[in-house]
Amino acid sequence: MEEKDKKSLKGSWSYLKKTYCFAKKDKKYLIYFIIGCIFYSIISILAPLLSAKQIVALTDQTWEQLFLITLAILGIEIFRNLDRYLNNYFIDKYFFAVKRNIQITVATETLRINNKTMNQNSSGVFIERISNDAETLADIFWLIIDYVTYIVTNIGILFSIFFLNKIIFIVYLIFLFVLFFGQKYAMNKIQEKRKIVKKKREEVSGFISELVRGAKDIKVLNSEKSFLNKADFIIEDLGKVNYTLDRTRAKFRLINGSIRDILDFLIIILGMGFIIHGQLEVATMIIIFSYRGNILSISQGLESFLENLSKFNLSAKRIFDIIEGEIFPKEKFGVKHLEKASGHIEFKDVVFSYDDIPVLKKINFEIKPNETVSFVGKSGSGKSTIFNLIAGLYFPNKGKILIDGISIKELDKDSVRGNLSIISQNPYIFNMSIKDNFSIIKEDVTEEEIIKACKMACLHDFILTLPNGYDTKVGESGVTLSGGQRQRLAIARALVQKTEIILFDEATSALDNETQALIQESIQNMQGEYTILIIAHRLSTVVNSDRLILIDEGKVCGTGTHEELLAHNDFYRHLYEYELKREKEEK
Repeated sequence: MEEKDKKSLKGSWSYLKKTYCFAKKDKKYLIYFIIGCIFYSIISILAPLLSAKQIVALTDQTWEQLFLITLAILGIEIFRNLDRYLNNYFIDKYFFAVKRNIQITVATETLRINNKTMNQNSSGVFIERISNDAETLADIFWLIIDYVTYIVTNIGILFSIFFLNKIIFIVYLIFLFVLFFGQKYAMNKIQEKRKIVKKKREEVSGFISELVRGAKDIKVLNSEKSFLNKADFIIEDLGKVNYTLDRTRAKFRLINGSIRDILDFLIIILGMGFIIHGQLEVATMIIIFSYRGNILSISQGLESFLENLSKFNLSAKRIFDIIEGEIFPKEKFGVKHLEKASGHIEFKDVVFSYDDIPVLKKINFEIKPNETVSFVGKSGSGKSTIFNLIAGLYFPNKGKILIDGISIKELDKDSVRGNLSIISQNPYIFNMSIKDNFSIIKEDVTEEEIIKACKMACLHDFILTLPNGYDTKVGESGVTLSGGQRQRLAIARALVQKTEIILFDEATSALDNETQALIQESIQNMQGEYTILIIAHRLSTVVNSDRLILIDEGKVCGTGTHEELLAHNDFYRHLYEYELKREKEEK
């Protein structure tokens, strides 16, 4: 056996052992299927032998014997049909259970992938693996059993030919080896092309996902033509590699079919010779020739088995790349657990860069429990990065971030994210009803809690005007809602989580002045009960904060109340005066 084949088989065995972990829970269905396959195999070997006797009885006109054999065949075929029905039932139960286990595991591990890696890959990479590759893995065990049963059954038929005519048996055997090695060579070529197809399919899935999600912006930007041209290009590119794969398959099918035709010709010539010389009966020759399909299908079964095994290897690698985290690194948290944080946050000499681009440069500040602090600075100064670090979406290159005196690197995920809510400038609203948008983030949320949160976020009255109230679906990314309504829904969604720390990342930027004033009033009502951090779009909205922290070019350049900074900080005074001037011009 070639070194490449040994490695391939070793890799397949390793992936099969890993995949079996998903099948263990439902292995009883697999066992029932194996038992059914054994019965099916025995019946399939007996059937041709009985058929041979049936033809002999027919030609000899032994009617009683013919009736009994025909009756036996009828009983066997009824049993075989029932066995096939039960096998399908067991394997369906097994397949859907295992597929669900794999998909949930891959989805879970996808959510654990670190933010940097997620940003570097298109959604198509993960969609293809969770859907198509998971299905390939779920298929593998019953396919192996099915193919082994199929091959063993037909090998049994082949050896029954041995007892009928040894020379024809040898001819069959030679052609089987020729077909097998030809198909093995073909599979290596096809596998190379299949890898390219998989990659191209991911690109298409990712782009189509972008096209559907960004449909509104595409229309507004009047860029349908350019997007459709791009879609046409990548779909055509996928079509080309698919066409190349199909042509390769077709070429080998042509060769394979020609070899089979040559075999048919030889069997007929040999059979004629044996019959003429009295070495073979006509009835026996009919049986030998009629079962050539079963015998040649041994090679076809091996080909299909190897093809499915190569598909499995490819899909298994892609699945376990996500699960094992070598190519898709996971978020790393500590093991310390903090059930209920007080809201005390510290940054100590924090340094952070995005792909070697410095963003934060030795940031230091402290936020006390139940304090309301606003971060002020120009766009791109690092304010949102501070929030991302607090939420554990990234970790600092140097320095420490502490929650209640414990480094977030030492805390487990629930201690960090379970104690804070973040409301971003462009919140993601799930394609569900308004009520489900709450229950998806907090399973035990009550209707009273939802209504109370929506009232605090100034959204309740609007919801009551909708056709189905809280049961109204909002569309993908909340497309049926205005920007302000989406932000208010995100605020209400955060409020039902009742976390001690609430981060507002320019969350009022899309609101009109009247609604913004109401939201500000809601925030003020929460002051003193929660640790509230705000990134301000307008300075006028944060003047009532307990403190303001000025951020400029990744550094803290001032801290204090609005009045203190206005009196003593030139940078803040310049920002505030510029905003007043802009608001005056807008009026």
